[in-house]
Amino acid sequence: MKLVKLAVIASVVVLTGCASSGNSSKNYSSSNGQQKDVWERIRKGLKMPDLQDDRVEYWTNYYAARPASVQIMAQRSSKYIHYITQELERRNMPTELALLPFVESAYNAKAVSSAKAAGLWQFIPSTGTHYNLTQDWWKDERRDPVQSTHAALNYLSYLHGFQDNDWHLALASYNWGEGAVKRARERNASTGLGTDYLSLKMPKETRDYVPKLQAFENIIRNPARYGIKLPHVPDQPYFEKVSNTHDIDLDVAARLAEISVEEFRELNPSFQRSVLLDEHASQILLPKHKVTAFKRNLKNYQGELSAWEGYTPAPGESLASIADKHGISLDKLKSLNGYGSKQSVALSSRTLMVPRNSGASAGITPNDIMAPAINTAAPAMLASNDNVARPSAMSPTVPARASAPVPSAVYTKKPDVAAALAARNIDPLVDIINSGNNASLTAGVRAVPVAASKAAIPATVSRPAVYTRPAVAAVAQTPAKPAVRTASLTKPAPKAEAKKKVSAHKVVKGDTLYSLAKRYNTSVQDLKALNNMSNTDLKPGASLRIPGAGSRG
Repeated sequence: MKLVKLAVIASVVVLTGCASSGNSSKNYSSSNGQQKDVWERIRKGLKMPDLQDDRVEYWTNYYAARPASVQIMAQRSSKYIHYITQELERRNMPTELALLPFVESAYNAKAVSSAKAAGLWQFIPSTGTHYNLTQDWWKDERRDPVQSTHAALNYLSYLHGFQDNDWHLALASYNWGEGAVKRARERNASTGLGTDYLSLKMPKETRDYVPKLQAFENIIRNPARYGIKLPHVPDQPYFEKVSNTHDIDLDVAARLAEISVEEFRELNPSFQRSVLLDEHASQILLPKHKVTAFKRNLKNYQGELSAWEGYTPAPGESLASIADKHGISLDKLKSLNGYGSKQSVALSSRTLMVPRNSGASAGITPNDIMAPAINTAAPAMLASNDNVARPSAMSPTVPARASAPVPSAVYTKKPDVAAALAARNIDPLVDIINSGNNASLTAGVRAVPVAASKAAIPATVSRPAVYTRPAVAAVAQTPAKPAVRTASLTKPAPKAEAKKKVSAHKVVKGDTLYSLAKRYNTSVQDLKALNNMSNTDLKPGASLRIPGAGSRG
């Protein structure tokens, strides 16, 4: 009995230690039970201390003044954010981290930066390799929602421990590099200065990094306060992993799942070709509610699933002999498989894509079998939230297949802000995706050369030896969170027109309810109530009544 009791006690000690690992003063408990939506689930797991820095207020106001952009990014996140939140809970990590891809990539799984960082979490090639993310001609797992999330959370957990269990320093390390943060702390310690996030001298990008994350947290915590309506994202998994044991063309897989090719690519952005070989694609991601249909349609499918197959060259085998063996021209074989015109010997370490049937590739061009180009420009980073069925220009032309009929999905275009703006070649995310001008920045915030915001804030902050805590506007919090010390910035004087007593305001382009509430010292709710508004949309030229002197209820 003594041995049994000792074993039980030891187990309790171990479990307690695991639950509190990372910071002995906190217990990152997971949200138990299903919530009304994923946003509520995230709110219940917020555990990081608030960073009371004027940069937080600046970035909160910055994003709140662009509600359409925030809504687009939130809608884009709907396919991935529940999975990420669950993984954070499983690891007893704070759910704020589920908002980090907003800062890193605008929640675009295909985003890439000028520094070659890619995916939701913006791994550079070397860090991706360190965390076992495959990067080759066929696949780039830095863009895989599941694999990259595992790698990112492993990396963040490591950084948290490396930086003395301080999440703000861990995030700074994720952005700037663990060595750079460590050296900055050591420099401060050697001169008697503080070693926390606010005390360190760091690049402007890193100085803004945590404030940007907390700005999104502030909005998610209380969207109504900022005049933003978040899309409904159910508190349940969006996708399910399905094992792939076939060579299958990407467009065929999408058709069997009764979804658009576009949605298939959004869930499986790591695949770089339009054919999925069973030896490379051990699993694919499909919408959870489409898995049954996919398996049923796959079982009933009688024809060839792919016009292509893989071929592993023997050491020293010539490309010419391979082309002749598979009934394809040498030039076409090279272009389909990424070989230069001067290369004559195949790489035995890389599987080639060849026609399944001789001559089946007639008329195929390199673009036909390449996955869509990774987004490197702001307009391409717009969310595509419609479900319109359309032929894919990137899919290979395949011979007719004798197959059992597959039910065709009915795709209806849902009206949304993103589609309307895309039709006008306007990207509302441009100023959010890159509000800085540092060419080394990662995707989303760092990839696109766009003019900086006019409402710039100082790049560096000078701090007195003794910190004082200025008054900070209260923000509704669920749950309440501990605060940390404050750094103050010099704020511009209030605009003269904000002090005017007015009874009406004529809406101009760029106005939002939140920006007007700030300007006239009122609230979004009061503006909506006084003007009998059911949503937050404003039309230029419209007249709004303003609460206060001269206005009538």
